[in-house]
Amino acid sequence: MNIVAPMKLVLASVALLGSLALLPGGAAAQAICSAPHSSPTLLESAGNRTLPHGQGWIQLSTSVNRATESFNPFGDRQDFLASSVFHTRSAYVTAAYGVMRGMEIWGQIPVHHLRVDAANGESRKTGVGDVRAAVRLSPALFGVEAPVALRVGYKVPGADFPVDATELPLTEGQHDLEVSLESGWQPEALPFYVAGWAGYRWRGENEDNDHRPGDETFAHLALGGGLGVLGWQIGVDALWGGVPVDQGLRLTGQKRRLIQVVPSVAVAAGPGTLEASVPVPLSGRNLPAGYGLSLGYRLGWGG
Repeated sequence: MNIVAPMKLVLASVALLGSLALLPGGAAAQAICSAPHSSPTLLESAGNRTLPHGQGWIQLSTSVNRATESFNPFGDRQDFLASSVFHTRSAYVTAAYGVMRGMEIWGQIPVHHLRVDAANGESRKTGVGDVRAAVRLSPALFGVEAPVALRVGYKVPGADFPVDATELPLTEGQHDLEVSLESGWQPEALPFYVAGWAGYRWRGENEDNDHRPGDETFAHLALGGGLGVLGWQIGVDALWGGVPVDQGLRLTGQKRRLIQVVPSVAVAAGPGTLEASVPVPLSGRNLPAGYGLSLGYRLGWGG
């Protein structure tokens, strides 16, 4: 009996689920793991204030990721079995709009193309990933200007988790709720800013396979600035996952963790802004250790 193909598909599923945790949606081991958004090409501002009433933006972005190894439960890098290589190609439509002073809404729809190459063949899957929405609230809602915002987000699976173990999953199949506090600071007369957030993600249960991923604590800290027409940012993302439960069993050895650095650049291009990011995983557990590249083009209005 050939056991390599089932192993390949199991490993592919593990790699995909790990990448979903990172990109808040699919692909590039990103989205970053800790970001409230999936597309890592969105450079934040120093103030992290909500959009003024009537202002908004839309971004089209794409990301690519290739992984040949993962972080094992002990934090060491190890190759996938069967010489497997996991490829992810993703496209995102992300938008935000200032509903009123101090209140902003945000949404995102991703499409992923997954491919696993192994010694004995390949598997492919294309479709919609996790659909996300969020509300951001700032003190401006009460007439107070301050560089802080509270974000409440919700995630629904855009596709069912496959019952067939030989089919690659596009999502983890459960609903998530997350809350984060965002802030930023720019020193006077200095050409850089500091921005970041910290939050908690409550992860629901996938009732189709009786699996509940562990809840997650996430954080992000970035230093950014400008060099002429070029904007730059160096961010650090961190994710600490709780114990997942499968078929009623607590899988203490499957807790996720990831620390990665995300350098990004942005430049004005026509009526919008072209942005690029390269997430680089530094350490982790039970997640892929692949490198990625993300490109996005953002258009704003009402400003």
